[in-house]
Amino acid sequence: MLSSEQVRRLCGSLMLSLLAVSVWAEDRSDPVSITSTVREQITLTIYDQNFALVSERRPLSFQPGVNEVKLLTISPLLDTRSLLLTWDDRSSLRPDIVAHTYDLGVQEADSLLRRYIGKTVQVIRYGQDGQPASILQGTLLSANEEGIVLAATEFRSIDMSSRPLSQGIYVNPEGTLLLPMESGASTVPTLRVQIHAPEAGEAALQLSYLTSGLGWSADYVATLREGNTLHLACWATLTNQTGLAFPDARVSLVTGAPSPFRAQIAMAAGLAYRARFPVEREMELGGAGQVAPQPLGELYAYPIRRTVSIGDAQQSRLLLHEASRVPAKKRYTYRAPTLSASGTPFTGKEPQRSQVEIALIFENRKEHGLGLPLPRGSVRIYELDRAAVPRYLGTAELPATPVNRKVTLSFGQAFDLFGEWQPLRQTAVRRGVTRYEVQITLHNAKGQPAEIHVIQPFKGSWQILSASHPYERLSATAAQWVLKAPAGGTARLRFTVEVRSL
Repeated sequence: MLSSEQVRRLCGSLMLSLLAVSVWAEDRSDPVSITSTVREQITLTIYDQNFALVSERRPLSFQPGVNEVKLLTISPLLDTRSLLLTWDDRSSLRPDIVAHTYDLGVQEADSLLRRYIGKTVQVIRYGQDGQPASILQGTLLSANEEGIVLAATEFRSIDMSSRPLSQGIYVNPEGTLLLPMESGASTVPTLRVQIHAPEAGEAALQLSYLTSGLGWSADYVATLREGNTLHLACWATLTNQTGLAFPDARVSLVTGAPSPFRAQIAMAAGLAYRARFPVEREMELGGAGQVAPQPLGELYAYPIRRTVSIGDAQQSRLLLHEASRVPAKKRYTYRAPTLSASGTPFTGKEPQRSQVEIALIFENRKEHGLGLPLPRGSVRIYELDRAAVPRYLGTAELPATPVNRKVTLSFGQAFDLFGEWQPLRQTAVRRGVTRYEVQITLHNAKGQPAEIHVIQPFKGSWQILSASHPYERLSATAAQWVLKAPAGGTARLRFTVEVRSL
């Protein structure tokens, strides 16, 4: 017989064992599955090289122990190596993030079929009335763009008109392939995060990642008005090909990013934090919805003041900046053929005729309504006629332009202005040195005088010996003259130059 003391000790040991088993069982239980589709405070930092940094808040409710969180509505083009998972500072519960995996889901039919190779599937055949007539069941041996191969193990007839089939291997059997639903299989892109929570409660997960397929580009609309003023509007075109929409997102557009790798470094250094907590005070530029670009290391970010909804497979246009009265002027330029020490075959022959180029000149200054870093982009140029109707003049490319720099937009050729270039004499002074006497005649068929810049390029070192008009050494390879051609008349330039080979 056991004494009462031994019985108490035995009962105590049994209770401790049961408690330990209970804790072990709780710790070893299957993870709690949580599905997250709610997205809050979406912030997009979009680069002009077709990738973007996505940052969003995911509110979650946890149970004690291991929780498997399925984050749906995530970009299928996610760069998993850029994934950054943190907890919102306002969350009192801060579980441990153990691991994460990314399931691409069903991207196409081939990827879906490959999942079922070696598994049991069914082929449903239909009768002449369009209703199911029989079911062929078997193991899927292969599946590719040429078809499927099925090892049949069972045949069931639904109506008596179906002819029985024998067991065997069927290549591209007629009918509809029916795949069974698999537990835990993802049909859409899913990010699975394994999280251990010390207790039940709520917390907000801050999710940040890089994705391709989301980019932007700048373009401009320039309208010339009377008085040599220009109305300039800068637009941003956002293109979303990620497979995911971004509703009510805070957007910043970044220009100058060299590669996604650099953006990943910037994110690790705190770009995601800046996107979550934007500056409280935005610099005004005088127009609704316009903000000053903010320096971002060696880059510039253009924050959009209002939230923007960006749909999948859509292009959205946003106004970045607008200036209504920018002082501008047209510049006419005639470019002559190049002279070199090896001579030219046109000496003593008919003049070489070519059109005069047109360019639009303005300065990127604050007093002109600009004074901000201008991103590169194409410029569509219009001019108002006498009835104030815009007429299209042409398209030019604007390079990335810092503040207080001159902008030159070359967009076409003048119809009523042309030049004739004619080498009158050519003399070989000595080996590698050639002397030219050149005449350039500018023709102006307009009803008003025109100031034309004449550029003569050279291949090699050069020296002007004489000229009918003063010249400027434009560069090491070109000289420039400025001539005024009268209305309906001509202007003539003559010069002598020696060109030496390098």
